[in-house]
Amino acid sequence: MDYSVIFNNENHNDGSFAHCYFNTRYGTWLAYGKSAYALRLLVKSAGDDNLRSYSKELDMPCSMVGDDTIKRLKKITEVYNEAENIYICLQLDSAINLDNYNNWKERLKDERNKRTEMWVDTPVSKYIPRGEYIADGMSGFARNSKRLMDMFVAFIAMIIFSPLFLITYICVKREDGGPAIFKQERIGRFGRPFYIYKFRSMRLDAEKFGPQLSHSGGDDDPRLTKVGKFIRAHHIDELPQLWNVFRGDMAFIGPRPERKFYIDKIMEYDARYEYLYQIRPGVTSYATLYNGYTDTMEKMLRRLEFDLYYLRHRSWWFDFKILFYTFCSIVFGKKF
Repeated sequence: MDYSVIFNNENHNDGSFAHCYFNTRYGTWLAYGKSAYALRLLVKSAGDDNLRSYSKELDMPCSMVGDDTIKRLKKITEVYNEAENIYICLQLDSAINLDNYNNWKERLKDERNKRTEMWVDTPVSKYIPRGEYIADGMSGFARNSKRLMDMFVAFIAMIIFSPLFLITYICVKREDGGPAIFKQERIGRFGRPFYIYKFRSMRLDAEKFGPQLSHSGGDDDPRLTKVGKFIRAHHIDELPQLWNVFRGDMAFIGPRPERKFYIDKIMEYDARYEYLYQIRPGVTSYATLYNGYTDTMEKMLRRLEFDLYYLRHRSWWFDFKILFYTFCSIVFGKKF
């Protein structure tokens, strides 16, 4: 990428344009400086989100979006200039607020400077080198067909397992009289919050001292109820997530959804977590199979490495293998 072109475009940008450049290596569109902020506003107006970072090489903010997002923006925004598949300049209805841009720029710069790197080594680390943008490896057609299949299978599964839903609901409710369904805010696709649903497996006061990881106490966690220990061991507590899959909050296969409290902590060490916002979180994941549940920051960062590997290489075949190994693990009683 020719940095002189970027500097020239941004020096002459009065905040009315979003100059975007296609990076063939990463398979994504990039915008820098004022254009990065302009692109961010355009994407948000379309109901999506962008990936943000700060480029040390250019000393500018950077926004990243996929090809599908650019195509949508071209339909709702005036295209000022374009070189097919290489460069596009989108024009805003009104110029950005430069004070807001400068505040955003300094905030991103401060976040980058304050970040402390913690390196972890996993079998997949060499396939996701640091400093590279990690794009979704699945095509647009595959993503859409995967969504339709997830919705159909979730609907059928909710019907088939409805007796088990009812039995579990009654057992959890009868044990201590509390609510049988537990809901908690998680962060999903495009960084949007949603509520994940589970059968409650812990006491009502499980987090009276603040957020804690669900497996921080292991199988003998004193916060688990008697029924909760059983349904947790057999993964029955996850059944209500079929509703999340049907709604589109989640997919069957994808990175496990996390709370913003822990995402913020992870991103203090590795900002690449934001790349996962490209896809829906999942009921099960490649990382869960090989890294298990997480109860330390090191395990969280190891999980991130596996999730990023999945993001780059995901496909229908990869999803099928993860689903098969997950099924085998549950049948043979593997703890994860």
